[in-house]
This record gives sequence, C-alpha cells and structure tokens, in this order.
Amino acid sequence: MGNQVIQTEDKLFLYMKHASSGMAEIDPNGNINYLNLEGEAILKPVISAHSIHSNNLFDILAPIVPELVEKIKSIVDDGDNTATTKPQIFQLSFSAGKMERRINLSVNKIPPDCIIICFEDMAEKNTTDKALQQALLDKAVVQGKFEIAANVLHDIGNAVVGFSSYLTRIKRSLELDNSENLQNLVGFFEAQRAVICPALGEAKADAIVKIISGIAQTQKTNQTDIGKSITEQQNIINHIQEILNIQRQYISGTETIEKKPTYLSGLTDDCMSMVFASLNKRNITVTLDVPKNLPVIKGDRTKLMQVILNIIKNSIEAIDIYAVEKSIAITACTQADSIILTIKDSGKGFDDETGKKIFTRGFTTKRTGTGLGLDHCRAILEGHGGTIDITSDGPGKGAQTIIKFKI
Repeated sequence: MGNQVIQTEDKLFLYMKHASSGMAEIDPNGNINYLNLEGEAILKPVISAHSIHSNNLFDILAPIVPELVEKIKSIVDDGDNTATTKPQIFQLSFSAGKMERRINLSVNKIPPDCIIICFEDMAEKNTTDKALQQALLDKAVVQGKFEIAANVLHDIGNAVVGFSSYLTRIKRSLELDNSENLQNLVGFFEAQRAVICPALGEAKADAIVKIISGIAQTQKTNQTDIGKSITEQQNIINHIQEILNIQRQYISGTETIEKKPTYLSGLTDDCMSMVFASLNKRNITVTLDVPKNLPVIKGDRTKLMQVILNIIKNSIEAIDIYAVEKSIAITACTQADSIILTIKDSGKGFDDETGKKIFTRGFTTKRTGTGLGLDHCRAILEGHGGTIDITSDGPGKGAQTIIKFKI
C-alpha cells in the first residue's frame, strides 16, 4: 500500500512538472518552494527583463504588477487558517522585453502555510482561438462559394439542357421539311415543257424552271448549313456538359471509385471496338499487344475505359488524314509491381513547351477542345494509385503515352 501511495505521488509530481499551465508553490512570504517547467517559461522573460535575482514571487511580480502583489498578500494574511480558500483569479498584462504577455493568475490558499499559484498564458490561447475562428470563417466562405458554384452549375445545366432540346426540335423540323418536293416540281415542269411552252412561251417556261430549281438548291444548301450549325452547337453543348460534370465532381469532393478486379486486355479490347469505325474510316493501322495473362487490376472499369478511350481518341485526332504513315501501337507489360500500358502514335507530336503544359487544366491544342480531358484522366488514374506521362520527340514525330497501374 505504501509503495502504491509513493507511485501515485510520483505520477502527480510528473504531471505538475509537465503541465500545460504554470504552477508554483510559495510560502506566506512569497518564497518559491516549487515551480514547474511552464511556470519557469512564463516568469523567465520578466526575470530577464528586470534583472531579478530573487527566488521570491513577490519580488518577481512587483516591478510589473505591484498592486497584484498586495492582493496576493491580503489573501495570505486573511487570518483564516482552518479551510482551503476558493481560487481567486486575476488577469494581468505586461511587457517583458519585446514580448506582450497576457496571464490569468489564480491563487489558492491551503492552510496553514501553502499557497498555490497557477499561471495560464492567454496570448497563445488567444492566438489559437483567433486561428480557429479564422479557419471556421474561411471554411464558411469556401462552403458558401461551393454552394454558390453548385447553384450556378445547376442553373447553367438547366439552361444547357433547355437549349439542347430546342436544337433537337429544330433538327427534327429540318428533317420533316422535304426539299425534294421543289426538285420534283422542277422535274414536272421539265416533263410538261411541250405543253407549257405554247401557253407561256419558251422563255417564260425556262425562267420558271430555273427559278424553281434555284429555290430548291438554295433551300437544300440552307438546310445543310443549318444542319451543320446544329451539329456544331450540339458538340459545344456536349463540351459544356463535360465541363459541368467535372466541375460538379470538384465541388462535391473526391469521386467515389468502385474498385473491382478487371483485366487490362478486356479494357483495351472494349475500347478498340468502340473506336473501330474511326480507325477504319481514317485507314489507321493499329498494333495491339496486350497479353491476357497480365495480373488483375482493381479499379472502376468505366472510369479506366474513359481514360484509355480518351488517349486513343487523342492519338486518332493527332494523325493527319493525308499522312503517309498512320499507325497506333498499343502494348502492355509488367514491370516490378506495376503494369505498363504504352500507346504510341505517328501523329503530329508536340514541342517541349507544349509538353510542359499538356496536363495543365484548361490547356488544349485542339480547335474545339476544352483542356479538361487529360487533367481528368490524370485525376482518375491518381485515384487508382496510377500515373500517366505523355512525351514526344518533337513536332511531326508522334507521341507516346505511358500509363502505370499498380498491381
């Protein structure tokens, strides 16, 4: 039992020594019997600033707060030595050298001759409180911006959907407006030329045929131009919706990725089937070497396909339709604890300056690009613990994309 009491006292002593608040025990005359580490740190600037060599708390406090010394002495000399007094708390501010200090000081009298002084440095607490308040304010501002951004994106999204629906209606109206009727009318007048000429005259009959033929051709040309414009507008809308989707993901935080076992060979095969028509139309030769026995990748199949598709489409668009060599090589292999997927094309390539900006959000070399595709691809791969790197030996020398998946 005795050893246990000693151990408890040792623990209490260690706690007091390393407490976050300053603690001191003084006798009725102010002599310091005990001072913990934090107490030393609080009083040291005062002692140094006033060149105090005394071990008496009253002597240390007298140069900065003499009135407080008298209050502490009055508590000590109140004559009641039968019961422990309630702590009396005082606030003091003082300058110690170049430092401004704000201290809460509490005085406890424990009969018959023990006085416990506790120091709490409020400057650090105030700084922490201000930092916390500023952090909360900043968070509220950011949250407010997010809410405003979300509302703006929602409104833009609604406007884009409405605009898209109107374009679709116009396109359907164009499809219903059959310009061939006018061309049939031209054919009818030409077939009935022998009957019309005696009634109207040959010159007037020719004029009618030419006018109607011109109207038919003009209408057909206008319909074609309007159709192209609608298609271009719908492409722009698709780009805007892509931007909105990406921005929504940034606002809502990190994307939720459902990781399931998948094979890289299956991903590339599916991607190739989706771009087959484009490859065939442009006469691009593809070399595909992705072994089926590669280790399994854990990831979101849809998002990983989105990455590979985007890279392949970039390679297709980078190859000039009039180029002599038109090829894309897709290979994969294992290296250490990674699977390396390489996509190399014979496209237009790029210079070093472009290479430095290629993953910069908003940067694009395409006339109708948004500059979001590669940045989004990198975000998806980083979410899977992977990396992507795109290099080129220079303009006209093609490009090479290297994607690393962790096994």
